[in-house]
Amino acid sequence: MCQLKGQTLRLPNLSEFYSQWPNRISPHYEDLRQIIDDKINEWIPDERVRIKAHKIDLPFFCAVWYPGSALDRLEFLAWYSLWLFLWDDDVEDLAIPISRDISTSVELQKVQWLHKHALEYIRFHLGLCDESTPEPQTPTKYCTLFKHAGAPMRKGASLAERGRFFEAIKEYMDCVEVECDYVLGKRLPSLQEYWETRLGTSSVNTYSAFGEFMGNCQIPPHLFDTQDMHSLWFEINRHIVAMNDLASLKKEMSGQALHSLVPVIINETGCDLDTAAGSVIETLRISGENLDKTADGLLALAEKDGSDARASVEAYLYSFWTSMTGSYWWSLSCPRYGVGKYLQQDGSLVIPL
Repeated sequence: MCQLKGQTLRLPNLSEFYSQWPNRISPHYEDLRQIIDDKINEWIPDERVRIKAHKIDLPFFCAVWYPGSALDRLEFLAWYSLWLFLWDDDVEDLAIPISRDISTSVELQKVQWLHKHALEYIRFHLGLCDESTPEPQTPTKYCTLFKHAGAPMRKGASLAERGRFFEAIKEYMDCVEVECDYVLGKRLPSLQEYWETRLGTSSVNTYSAFGEFMGNCQIPPHLFDTQDMHSLWFEINRHIVAMNDLASLKKEMSGQALHSLVPVIINETGCDLDTAAGSVIETLRISGENLDKTADGLLALAEKDGSDARASVEAYLYSFWTSMTGSYWWSLSCPRYGVGKYLQQDGSLVIPL
């Protein structure tokens, strides 16, 4: 990160990589803002954490990711995302040694303990435990936020979808533990290691896991076992990660975070900043092309199950496309990353690092 400090990240207008997908904002946006802001103020007494929560700009995040969803589904999305963003930052803080007397193994054990108990709490609130199971205690104060997301999912999502959601959260936590090992060891992963871990820590698969719930549709179960569905999840994850890592590079540098795509590429190849950024932009282009091909394949498979199945897959895909465009516009506008002020008239970005 030291060699990047003082340089300038120059990005072209990246909106062309999103032009083929719908770009909307929910008609519930204003109502959602009032609801979310009120609940953040009610649920989070700690001013430092409350300021952090507002900086995420969850109302805009939810309104552009799933603009076609009903208000109650958007509230679910907000409470899950609030839990996830606060949890993610808590884990990152824990992964940084605060004393030379604290060993890596002790720090990792803390994270593993948190994950184990958080997963028990999540499993319970997704209705995946026996009815006789008592509510587990939460490992942290703000882990209780998950119950507000779990309740609407128990009511409106199938058992299979809730199970996929839980497994995606577990994958996310498992990969966070691997990332912690890199951070504690002060070692940049290789590019291959980066992707293997980052596609989990991104948490994008957790959002893909409740696509039916947000799209108010039901996909024929067998389609989730197809290569086209696996490719869809993979490419959406890869695309969102690539854009996120460009938009968040300045923020990550301020926190001395190493696990980001641009520094990983520079460390592995010895290239300069412009070349590394160009490589990430090429990932956006390739991934976008693959997504469109994969969607066509998934629709062709659905066609074999009849018109209702195709309509459900179309609704499912629509929620994915808006999450792509929504992620792009949110990344540019949210105070969390603070890059909106570097947006030029032609849509390009000139970001001082």
